[in-house]
Amino acid sequence: MTGRAGTALLALVVLFCLLTPMLSGYDPYVPDLEHALLPASAEHWLGTDQLGRDLLTRTAMAGRISLLFALAITTVTTILGTLFGTAAGLAGGMPDRLLRLAATMALALPGLTLALALAGVLPPGYVTVLAALVPLGWVNCGLVAHTATRRLLSSDFVLAVRAIGASPLYLVRRTVGPHIAGPILTVATADFARALVAVTSLSFLGIGLPPPETDWGGMVSEATPLLAAAPRLAIVPALALAVTGLAVALVVDARHEPGQTPD
Repeated sequence: MTGRAGTALLALVVLFCLLTPMLSGYDPYVPDLEHALLPASAEHWLGTDQLGRDLLTRTAMAGRISLLFALAITTVTTILGTLFGTAAGLAGGMPDRLLRLAATMALALPGLTLALALAGVLPPGYVTVLAALVPLGWVNCGLVAHTATRRLLSSDFVLAVRAIGASPLYLVRRTVGPHIAGPILTVATADFARALVAVTSLSFLGIGLPPPETDWGGMVSEATPLLAAAPRLAIVPALALAVTGLAVALVVDARHEPGQTPD
């Protein structure tokens, strides 16, 4: 039940971000100073921001960027983690020890602080955000893939397949891969939520995309000086982020329920 609710809520967020900029008729980037800080009305359902841009449209467009960034980061880190973890699990020996050492070092580092340090010396932009968040983002998925692979290698059916001379590629494609896909998908879903928070945090701290492009964190940062006069400018994107996080959390919780996550 929680999984369906989370999926439905996440689908609504995605549809809102995709359709609103196309249907509203307002450009989320072009200022209109004559209509700055207008209250909610029939023309502007959530009012306008300090530059006269429609707040609903800008929130949806910022959501597109936030979700796409989080999805891109999660995709890259999931692929890297799965490859590293599975390869180390199959090889054992030195690759296995190196993966554990790398994971231990990565988990000991404050991820967001490292991202801030890297992003602080690079110009704002898409590549900078990816370079700041990918290096440590693969660890969780890598450890899960490694543990699941090592556990499978000791099972009877994998031992039988290896005994008849199956190649490592065959093991990955026909035995290991299908059995570790469930746990990896669960970790990737949780990593998506963490990536979304990290992306918006970097933008809030001023290390995100250069204006006029922005995401939900950037919108909150832009609205900070106007919290007393127009708190809705910060509340709306913050609420959108909270709703998205809740949707993802419901999906992750559902996958952890008995019978939902395969061994």
